[in-house]
Amino acid sequence: MMPKVVSYDPEEKEYRKRSVRDIRLFVSENAVNDMIHHSEWGGGNEVMGLMVGRAYRDDGGTYVTVDKVITSELISDDVSVRFDSENMSALFDAIDGLDDRETVTGWYHSHPGFGCFMSETDVRTHMGAFGDDRFAVVIDPECKEIRAFGITEGQVGDVQFVIMED
Repeated sequence: MMPKVVSYDPEEKEYRKRSVRDIRLFVSENAVNDMIHHSEWGGGNEVMGLMVGRAYRDDGGTYVTVDKVITSELISDDVSVRFDSENMSALFDAIDGLDDRETVTGWYHSHPGFGCFMSETDVRTHMGAFGDDRFAVVIDPECKEIRAFGITEGQVGDVQFVIMED
């Protein structure tokens, strides 16, 4: 079973003025803490998951909020990670169980001890699974670093984000 298809068509996004101008990514404190704890739990292995929230539009364009994260069983080591194909149905069920206004807004993964950057593999993964309009968060639990990235026309760039109080 494949997860539901989620659209980012402008007509389908609720109009809501963002709280901080020019910021395209707002992440709840709980979601950030869950990503950090998951990366620390990895014990030196990479981890990953999906960020879930809502897409909005305002006069400045599209922006997203991340309210929670979901993941499933992983196959990983210190330099690679992937979802365990034997358990993908649980991940798809979690996606299909989202509220109609919720969408997958991107993904997160860790680079324990290597710093926060988007590797060539990360960029290929991002473009193949998410495209230009989603975000990637990279966490290095050893260096205590977290960064967000976006990809526009094939170019990786840092994305400023705001952590929202829950």
